[in-house]
Amino acid sequence: MKTFAMKWTEGNEKLEKTSGEMYKVIGFGIPADYNFILDGQNANTCPQASACRGVCYAKQGRYTMGAVVNARLHNLKCSMKPSFVQDTVHDLKRKGSYNVVRVHDSGDFYNQEYLDKWIDIARLVPDKVFYAYTKSVGLDFSRKPDNFRIVQSVGGMMDEKIDYNRPHARIFSSHDDRIAAGYVDGNVNDIPAIEGVIRIGLVYHGVRKLTPAQEKYFSVIG
Repeated sequence: MKTFAMKWTEGNEKLEKTSGEMYKVIGFGIPADYNFILDGQNANTCPQASACRGVCYAKQGRYTMGAVVNARLHNLKCSMKPSFVQDTVHDLKRKGSYNVVRVHDSGDFYNQEYLDKWIDIARLVPDKVFYAYTKSVGLDFSRKPDNFRIVQSVGGMMDEKIDYNRPHARIFSSHDDRIAAGYVDGNVNDIPAIEGVIRIGLVYHGVRKLTPAQEKYFSVIG
């Protein structure tokens, strides 16, 4: 039986719906909006999160189960190791049946060094497509290879840096709002993110009911 350095997500419902004849997707996650110590300083796994904090799907439901929490904590610890790039590349080369990697089905790029590690991983595994939704839009993505697709996520602390002419996603409180704003449906699967669609709409589907203020916020078409 093969053993792997990382805890990979293979049974996620959305990733399964994305997988098909063209794409077979595997996911990597770290805890969402989690405070930790990095090089003796306070850090957070979603440093640029803002409006999304109160409605984050990755802080609800199955993501609160012990095994899921422990797997993401394991990955976070691994991400800070000097061997992270080497270990991840080794894992992915042994998981040959997967041709797409979702970076962060929970969590985000918590600093430039961590982002650069994923850029190096994507360069070293050119036969797989990597993609990630991120609010860390102030980081430098200029080194990323073509097989690393980035979707800017609206609702963070650095929305002013988002280039709306490039792939981006935003949350809506209903499909009617999403359709009126001209965004494709990103709820069913992640094919729009993989294929570089510019306007991706994610309708809130968490187990927590939106407050009136949250529903109003995510209904605004801007």
